[in-house]
Amino acid sequence: MADYIYTLESRLTPDQMRGVFLIQELSRAAGLNVYLTGGAVRDILTGFSIRDLDFTVQGNPLKLQKEFEKAGAKITAVEDDTRTIFLALPGNARVEVSMATTEKLVPRQDSTVTL
Repeated sequence: MADYIYTLESRLTPDQMRGVFLIQELSRAAGLNVYLTGGAVRDILTGFSIRDLDFTVQGNPLKLQKEFEKAGAKITAVEDDTRTIFLALPGNARVEVSMATTEKLVPRQDSTVTL
Protein backbone atom coordinates (compact mmCIF):
# COMPACT_ATOMS: atom_id res chain seq x y z
CA MET A 1 0.00 0.00 0.00
CA ALA A 2 2.83 2.41 0.77
CA ASP A 3 4.10 2.22 -2.82
CA TYR A 4 0.67 3.16 -4.14
CA ILE A 5 0.39 6.15 -1.80
CA TYR A 6 3.91 7.31 -2.70
CA THR A 7 3.12 6.99 -6.41
CA LEU A 8 -0.12 8.92 -5.96
CA GLU A 9 1.51 11.71 -3.96
CA SER A 10 4.50 12.02 -6.29
CA ARG A 11 2.44 12.10 -9.51
CA LEU A 12 -0.36 14.52 -8.58
CA THR A 13 0.05 18.28 -8.46
CA PRO A 14 -0.56 19.96 -5.10
CA ASP A 15 -3.92 21.23 -6.43
CA GLN A 16 -4.89 17.72 -7.52
CA MET A 17 -3.90 16.30 -4.12
CA ARG A 18 -6.08 18.91 -2.41
CA GLY A 19 -8.88 17.82 -4.75
CA VAL A 20 -8.41 14.16 -3.79
CA PHE A 21 -8.57 15.03 -0.09
CA LEU A 22 -11.64 17.25 -0.58
CA ILE A 23 -13.61 14.64 -2.54
CA GLN A 24 -12.59 11.97 -0.06
CA GLU A 25 -13.60 14.09 2.94
CA LEU A 26 -16.99 15.15 1.56
CA SER A 27 -17.84 11.65 0.34
CA ARG A 28 -16.97 10.05 3.64
CA ALA A 29 -18.94 12.68 5.57
CA ALA A 30 -21.98 11.69 3.48
CA GLY A 31 -21.35 8.00 4.19
CA LEU A 32 -20.27 7.19 0.62
CA ASN A 33 -17.30 5.01 -0.29
CA VAL A 34 -15.18 6.78 -2.89
CA TYR A 35 -12.60 5.47 -5.36
CA LEU A 36 -10.13 7.15 -7.70
CA THR A 37 -10.87 5.63 -11.12
CA GLY A 38 -10.51 6.20 -14.84
CA GLY A 39 -7.76 7.97 -16.70
CA ALA A 40 -6.04 9.30 -13.60
CA VAL A 41 -5.25 5.77 -12.43
CA ARG A 42 -4.02 4.82 -15.90
CA ASP A 43 -1.87 7.96 -16.10
CA ILE A 44 -0.40 7.41 -12.62
CA LEU A 45 0.61 3.87 -13.55
CA THR A 46 1.97 4.69 -17.01
CA GLY A 47 3.76 7.92 -16.10
CA PHE A 48 1.69 10.27 -18.26
CA SER A 49 0.57 13.69 -17.00
CA ILE A 50 -2.65 13.59 -15.07
CA ARG A 51 -5.10 15.99 -16.66
CA ASP A 52 -8.17 15.36 -14.54
CA LEU A 53 -9.43 13.21 -11.69
CA ASP A 54 -12.26 10.71 -11.98
CA PHE A 55 -13.97 9.40 -8.88
CA THR A 56 -16.65 6.78 -8.43
CA VAL A 57 -18.84 6.75 -5.33
CA GLN A 58 -21.09 4.00 -4.05
CA GLY A 59 -24.26 6.06 -3.88
CA ASN A 60 -25.66 9.15 -5.53
CA PRO A 61 -23.01 11.87 -5.95
CA LEU A 62 -25.70 14.41 -6.84
CA LYS A 63 -26.53 14.67 -3.14
CA LEU A 64 -23.02 16.11 -2.64
CA GLN A 65 -23.56 19.01 -5.05
CA LYS A 66 -24.27 21.66 -2.40
CA GLU A 67 -21.34 20.46 -0.27
CA PHE A 68 -19.00 20.72 -3.26
CA GLU A 69 -20.16 24.30 -3.87
CA LYS A 70 -19.73 25.22 -0.18
CA ALA A 71 -16.15 23.90 -0.41
CA GLY A 72 -15.38 26.27 -3.30
CA ALA A 73 -15.92 23.93 -6.25
CA LYS A 74 -17.55 25.25 -9.38
CA ILE A 75 -20.12 22.86 -10.85
CA THR A 76 -19.38 22.86 -14.59
CA ALA A 77 -21.96 20.22 -15.60
CA VAL A 78 -24.40 17.72 -14.15
CA GLU A 79 -25.72 14.64 -15.93
CA ASP A 80 -28.83 13.56 -14.05
CA ASP A 81 -29.37 10.35 -16.03
CA THR A 82 -25.88 8.98 -15.26
CA ARG A 83 -25.66 10.76 -11.89
CA THR A 84 -22.37 12.43 -12.73
CA ILE A 85 -21.06 15.80 -11.55
CA PHE A 86 -18.24 17.67 -13.28
CA LEU A 87 -16.31 20.11 -11.07
CA ALA A 88 -13.60 22.71 -11.32
CA LEU A 89 -11.87 22.87 -7.95
CA PRO A 90 -9.84 25.76 -6.57
CA GLY A 91 -6.44 25.71 -8.25
CA ASN A 92 -8.05 24.58 -11.51
CA ALA A 93 -8.17 20.84 -10.79
CA ARG A 94 -10.83 19.21 -13.01
CA VAL A 95 -12.89 16.47 -11.41
CA GLU A 96 -15.64 14.07 -12.43
CA VAL A 97 -17.64 12.28 -9.73
CA SER A 98 -19.87 9.43 -10.92
CA MET A 99 -22.10 6.84 -9.34
CA ALA A 100 -20.90 3.24 -9.31
CA THR A 101 -22.92 1.04 -11.62
CA THR A 102 -23.35 -2.66 -12.09
CA GLU A 103 -22.64 -4.06 -15.50
CA LYS A 104 -24.38 -7.20 -16.66
CA LEU A 105 -23.10 -9.34 -19.49
CA VAL A 106 -25.74 -10.49 -21.91
CA PRO A 107 -24.92 -13.80 -23.59
CA ARG A 108 -24.31 -13.44 -27.27
CA GLN A 109 -26.51 -15.55 -29.48
CA ASP A 110 -24.25 -16.98 -32.15
CA SER A 111 -25.82 -18.30 -35.28
CA THR A 112 -24.96 -21.86 -36.12
CA VAL A 113 -23.69 -22.59 -39.62
CA THR A 114 -24.55 -26.00 -41.01
CA LEU A 115 -22.37 -27.37 -43.79
